[in-house]
Amino acid sequence: MLGRGYIVCRSAVCVQDGQVLRVKFKQGVTPQKRFEGVVRILTDLIEDGLRDEFVRTKAIDIVDSAGVRGHDELGEIRAVQKWIHRNAVYRKDPFGVEFFFTARRQIKDIEAGRHNGDCDDFVILGGALLGSLGYPVGALIVDSSGDGVFNHVMLVTKTFSPTKEFGGNWIPIELIYPEFRLGQSVKVSKVYPLMANANTARSPVANKAISGLGALLGKHPYAEMLSGFKR
Repeated sequence: MLGRGYIVCRSAVCVQDGQVLRVKFKQGVTPQKRFEGVVRILTDLIEDGLRDEFVRTKAIDIVDSAGVRGHDELGEIRAVQKWIHRNAVYRKDPFGVEFFFTARRQIKDIEAGRHNGDCDDFVILGGALLGSLGYPVGALIVDSSGDGVFNHVMLVTKTFSPTKEFGGNWIPIELIYPEFRLGQSVKVSKVYPLMANANTARSPVANKAISGLGALLGKHPYAEMLSGFKR
């Protein structure tokens, strides 16, 4: 147990099948503190996933199965979004506990017909799949209710070549609502952006001996606000 109200556990899941991280919050920890406490886990797990050959193989299978041609960047992004919309199942975490599923674990669960996860997990999955195809990705943590509390996470990415639809702007990708098109997002009043870095040199989260949230978070250079994000 560590200070600031957190207990971090790791479930007994084999590394080759993907990991499940469980973060339990002590009574009285506010939703704001919960989001501040877990933001680094999101980007670390995205970074781990985009380096995973298993994840890249699945990403290529997704875009190939959708008939996306080479150099069709928006086609690849849309194919990944639609695949998640069709196959991933949204389930809320228990009160006071956050579960984080690796991209590899989620893909295996989808293939076995037993996937479940909340917006954090959807972002980990989508970010890892798109990152494995070479796209810059990030987790956009937002206040969608206007009450000053961060309560939702969306994925963001961008194409390397400007497009007629989005120019060179960052593109929000809403993954838990199948009716949302690419670029459409929930109403946002405040944004906390975090960008995954494919060049980060560190041990994968699944290989760490986790003794507390502080050991898992480490130092993180928070990215500048996404000037191109359209609300």
